[in-house]
This record gives sequence, C-alpha cells and structure tokens, in this order.
Amino acid sequence: MIQSHSADAEARSARRAQVRVILAGSVPNLVQWFNLYVYATFAPYFRTEFFDPDSTESLVYVYGIFALTFVVRPLGSWLFGRLADARGRQRALVLAVAMMSAGSVALAVTPTQQAIGAWAAVILVVVSVFQGIATGGEYAAATVLLSESGTRGHRGFFASFQSTTIVGGLVLAQACLLVLLAASDRAAISEWGWRLAFAAGGAAGLASLWWARTSDRAPSTQKVPGSAPASTLGALFRQHWRPLVWVFLLTAGGSAAFYTATVTVPLLVRETFFAADGSSGEVTATGLVLAALVVLMLLQPLGGALSDRIGRKPLLIAFGALGVLGAGLLVQATTRATSPPVVFGILLLAFAVLTCYLSVNGIAKAEVFPAHIRALGVGFGYAVANSLFGGTAPVIYHATAADDSTGFVVYLTALLAVTLFAALRMQGGSATALDAPKSAAGR
Repeated sequence: MIQSHSADAEARSARRAQVRVILAGSVPNLVQWFNLYVYATFAPYFRTEFFDPDSTESLVYVYGIFALTFVVRPLGSWLFGRLADARGRQRALVLAVAMMSAGSVALAVTPTQQAIGAWAAVILVVVSVFQGIATGGEYAAATVLLSESGTRGHRGFFASFQSTTIVGGLVLAQACLLVLLAASDRAAISEWGWRLAFAAGGAAGLASLWWARTSDRAPSTQKVPGSAPASTLGALFRQHWRPLVWVFLLTAGGSAAFYTATVTVPLLVRETFFAADGSSGEVTATGLVLAALVVLMLLQPLGGALSDRIGRKPLLIAFGALGVLGAGLLVQATTRATSPPVVFGILLLAFAVLTCYLSVNGIAKAEVFPAHIRALGVGFGYAVANSLFGGTAPVIYHATAADDSTGFVVYLTALLAVTLFAALRMQGGSATALDAPKSAAGR
C-alpha cells in the first residue's frame, strides 16, 4: 500500500515536471513569435510610415527588411546555440526573447518618415537585425529544450508545443489586427494602430522575465558532460556535416511553404476580399484567417502525437508530396476566391498539409545531433536555410508576382521537391541520438 502510494506520488510529480518543461519552453516561444509576426502582419499597414507613401515599392521594401531578419539568423543561431549548449537551453531562450521584445518596444515609439526622413527606415533596419539575431537563437533553444524534455515514445508530442506556440504567435498577431479593423479602419491602423501592436509585443516580453525567475524550478534536460567536445562551428562542419546538410535541405521547402501559407496567403486573402467588398470584406477575411490559424495551432500536438506512433518520416513525406502537387493551387485560389466557406476550406486543407511538416520538423532535426552540439546543429542548419528561402518568400512573391504568380509557384514547388527528397532520405529506426545514455550524450 505504501509502495503504491509512493508510486502514485512519483507519477504525479513526473507529470507536473513535464508540464513545467512544456510551459518553460512554450511561453517564451509564444512571446518571441508574437513579436515577429506583429511585423509580418502589420507590414502592409505601417509601410507608409517608414517609406514614401506614394511609392509603389514600399511593400517590397518592408518585406525586404523582414527578409533581412532572416539573413542574420545564422549569427544568432551560432551565438545562442553555443550559449544553450554550454550554459543551458532555458537561459538562452529567455535572453533571446528579451532581445526581441526590446526591439518591439523600440519600433512602437520610432518616429515616422514624415518626422525624421530616411532615418525612420534606418531604425527599422537596425531593429530588424537585432530581432533577427534573437530569433535565430530562440529557435534552437526552444526546439532542443522541448525535444529533450520528452520521454521515448512521447517526444514528438512534447516537441510539437514549439510549433503550437509559433502558430500561437500568429494567432495573437491576427487577433490584434482583427480587433483594430473592427474598431477602426486600415487608414487608422496605418497611422497609429501598428504602434499598439508593437507595444503589445513588447509588453508580452515581461512574461519572459517571469519565466526567467521560475526557470530554476523547471526540470533540467540532458546535461552535457564537462569532458564533451566543444560546441563550435568547426566541429559541426567537420564531424556532423551530414546531418547539418540534411537539416538544411529539409528546412528549405518547409520554411518557404510556412511563410507563404502564413504571411503571403493571409495578405492575398485580405486584399482579395477588400477589393470585392471594401472594409467589411477585409474584416471578414481577417476573421477567416484567424479561425483557420486557430485550427492550425490545435493540429500541432495531434501531429506530434501521431508521429510518436507512425514516425516522423511518413508525415514529412506526405508534406513534401502534397506540397509539390498543391502549392500552385493554393496561391492561385487565394487571389481569386471570395466565398468565405470556400476560402476557409482552402485554408484548412493547406494548414492540414503544413501540419505534417510543422509539427515534427523540430524533433526530427533534434534527433540527428548528439547533445553536446545539438542546439548549434539544429539552429545553424535551420537558420541558414530559413534565411535563404523562408523569410525571403514574401518579398520574392511581391517582387515577382504583380501580374503573374507562375514564376513564384515554380520556385516554391522546386523547394518543396528538395524537402521531399530530404524526407525520403531520412534514416529510419526508432532509436535516435536523444535516446543516448546521458553519460554518453556528449561523445
């Protein structure tokens, strides 16, 4: 009886510990991505405040700066990846989120182009670089923290909470836009509404301070032995270049598809509805996108749990194959359809396919690196591919698809074919580097 009671108490304690790990990795991640997607969501509105309102290229400029945040992500992945491997995943995660939130506060109070001229754009670039470094560091820290915290047979479910909170950041940004559209109009949002959104992102950063205070109570993940090899780029390139290349290839199409589906497509839907029905159409479109993103967010733990049963590889192959077949249809349909049920159905179908990648890509990457270099390997491989193909997807679309999106569709489909190739080349088997004994984790 006493042994049974003790076993029950230990089980409850283990469950509470797992919940604390999920929260410790997920809440800062949510804050980070909310800040990032405030920029992506409100860029079409604040572009006239940083660039000449009469310029027809201002949307290309703001999304070009958004792409710049991805260019510097490899630097952030290197800096924070080494910090995470050497000093702990949680510490690196909190520092990255604090940097991102500080950048949002700066943008919320930045004078406009009408007030200080070209210096407004300079400030936007500087802050974006600062936030890009922070985002490059955050991804690896959160991915590895959640991947290592799970137990064998449940790691996909645990790791999926990273993608859940990534989409959660999108949900919050879209919710802010919907509230502002319902209370005002696009002219008011362009004038002052975007500042409220950035201020909200900065305020959410206060949560990271609270999580920093409670991080000591979060259970520790894998410890890297003091005798483990150093976490350096040299070691990564020399000893782990094969998994690094695989992570790069897997990320290429997945990242491009993600930013196309969650940044470009929502903008296309809003503009299509606005052209057909004015401000009320824009509100309707924003509501449709928000509802679809909520479904996408809820699908992530289901995808992660499914991968624990059938493996990561079948889901990644399904994403690559369906993406190659359907990417063009998604882009074309969202520039033409104006029926709310039809558009909502298209979004749900696209997001279901995207879940096959989004819910498992983090854990799949973490499973191919040993503990001593895991954060750097995951973060650097992801950041380089993301900087080339992910953040650039919106600016490439707007720079090339003014009259015809065929070229962009071919580009996106080719990247998805690369990801499909990587998925097909994925090694099978149930045991991974995450299952290595802790004493050998750094070997």
